[in-house]
Amino acid sequence: MENTENENVISLFAPRDDAKKKPTISKEATPTEASEDGTFEEIALRNMANQERLKRERLNANKSVLRSYRIKS
Repeated sequence: MENTENENVISLFAPRDDAKKKPTISKEATPTEASEDGTFEEIALRNMANQERLKRERLNANKSVLRSYRIKS
């Protein structure tokens, strides 16, 4: 005689199904793949341009917040 009331009970100590699925680890970049991205100088220039763009976007967002809340600076 089975207990049908325990079908919906979750055990806190039982292993979970998603715990069995481990994330796949991608392979590390080989030296040839790293050189395809560009030289150090090119990457540094892209990073600097991205940093400046983000800074401008933050300034514009901060100005719009000040305006929307009618805060005077």
